[in-house]
Amino acid sequence: MVAAQIQWILLITGVATAGALGLFLAPVPGMKMLFGQAPSDALSLLIVRHWGLLVGLVGALLIYAGYHAEIRVPTLIVATVEKIAFAIGMFLSPFRRRPAVLVMALADAGMAAVYLMYLVGR
Repeated sequence: MVAAQIQWILLITGVATAGALGLFLAPVPGMKMLFGQAPSDALSLLIVRHWGLLVGLVGALLIYAGYHAEIRVPTLIVATVEKIAFAIGMFLSPFRRRPAVLVMALADAGMAAVYLMYLVGR
């Protein structure tokens, strides 16, 4: 079932993941909206921008993998690790009580589960 729909799954989840590029472009309002706090110094701002860029690039890779089957497995391995790490980090943090963070963590956990179903079912 997952394999038959993998292109759409990759495109939809890729676009959602690429949304993290918003933190690269506008880190202060993005972090305020998601976590209720803005980066407080230059180092925090740099880390937020870098994180937004890296996660956004994972989203771009997912979109690309939707059209290029030959890179799906390595892309899904990287995306699964990133999403599991993010979900665990958020579930273990005090930020898990924020609705936006909970939604992102649950969404990433769900995406990782679907990716694992595809990888195991191949």
